[in-house]
Amino acid sequence: MKEYNLKTGPIQFIEVRELMVNRQINEHGTAVVSGYIADEDEDIYLKQLTGDVWEKIEEVGEDGDVQTLFWGVVTGFSVEQVNDQKKMTLELTTGTYFMDLKSHFRTFQDGTATYEAIFGQITGNYENSGIIKNRPLTDKAGKLVLQHRETDWEFLKRIAAGFHSFLVPSTRINGVKYFYDLPKGESYELPKFAKYAVKKNLMDYQMKRSQGLTQMRESSCLEYVIQSREDYQIGDQISIDGMQLFVWKIESRYERGEMLHTCHLKSRSGMDFPEYREKDRAGCSFPAEVLKVKEDKVMVKISKDENQDQKINLWYPYSTVYSTPDGTGWYCMPEVGDAVRLHIPEQKEEEAYVISSVHLDTQSSDRKNPDHKIIKNKYQKEIRFTPDSIVITNNQGTKIELSDAKGVHIVSQNDIVLKAKDDLTISSETGSLIAAGTDSVNIKQKTTSINIEQGISFTGGELKVQ
Repeated sequence: MKEYNLKTGPIQFIEVRELMVNRQINEHGTAVVSGYIADEDEDIYLKQLTGDVWEKIEEVGEDGDVQTLFWGVVTGFSVEQVNDQKKMTLELTTGTYFMDLKSHFRTFQDGTATYEAIFGQITGNYENSGIIKNRPLTDKAGKLVLQHRETDWEFLKRIAAGFHSFLVPSTRINGVKYFYDLPKGESYELPKFAKYAVKKNLMDYQMKRSQGLTQMRESSCLEYVIQSREDYQIGDQISIDGMQLFVWKIESRYERGEMLHTCHLKSRSGMDFPEYREKDRAGCSFPAEVLKVKEDKVMVKISKDENQDQKINLWYPYSTVYSTPDGTGWYCMPEVGDAVRLHIPEQKEEEAYVISSVHLDTQSSDRKNPDHKIIKNKYQKEIRFTPDSIVITNNQGTKIELSDAKGVHIVSQNDIVLKAKDDLTISSETGSLIAAGTDSVNIKQKTTSINIEQGISFTGGELKVQ
């Protein structure tokens, strides 16, 4: 039997009566400690607990050795009167708790950035933070990475699951500290006559296989549970009957002067997490601004993106009303600076494409009459469809109007050129053909011509008048 004295600070207990500590991969570490405090310290502690308090729990052995059991931030407390003493209960959570308080909206559009850089950027937003990587994160994203309505903790867990991995909060260090993948622990051998229990979760096995872990074997879902006075850590390797198992979950309690630990063990493959997607992003569209246009793709900057200073180099397909692989269809790309939307059709953000924008408030008269259909570019070149006409204009004095009532009306600020490889026929069935010019009128065929300028002159071959 190992006897310990428990030491806490800065909230100091005269006597610790209860202590429970829970540690598990992908979950914040938690501890609940209860004990008696001095009456004169109550007001001091209550005032102190109005801010963030990092409480440290240590065990002091008979030989004076001190070992940290848990170090976390106080996330809840209570004080009650028990007989003539004040009993305080503290609820503690690892520093990763701060990563799980607020949802964020960020895009990562630098396809050359590694996942290590993404983890570093997110973690670096917190004071006294750090990450220990126990497997490489050097893969380049190469695609859109989207954080949508997720806390930083949820987001990084999902990214880790994309590699079938997980996060492990540090429970014995002050600050926002955690491990990516299983920490490298110590190796132990379970004593020959030690007792253990074995459990098998077939539902977990079937779920993981259906979600992409097709190589997982049924034996990987075996879980071994041992009771121990030894203070194992997540990641420690324990050999049981020749099987190499790893600690992935620990439930500890203080009982009759000593710490007792319930350790849950699995094979390394049994800890793999399947990749998963956030369901609420399917069908989402995010307002954006066009940065660049190339062929049938665009580069965009997302509005309200918290990651505004990032490097952007991803190209997205631009949606059109009609398109075929042979090039048939509607090709009308937006201009740089146009307002568009980045659309996520399903749960995979890498399938995102850009779609047209929603009309914004404007003083333009072009949007007052729903019967008028207008196509106009930023250079003011316009095609307008009305109930009784079609007008093509440059809005600089040149236009072609096809009117149901007036026929065809062509107005030009410069020359009008009609050119045909074969015949060019101009005729009027019931009216007149009028050719008028302020300076002159010329009709020419090879070397023969008629010139009307103050008088009429003929040049060329024979002139026949009937």
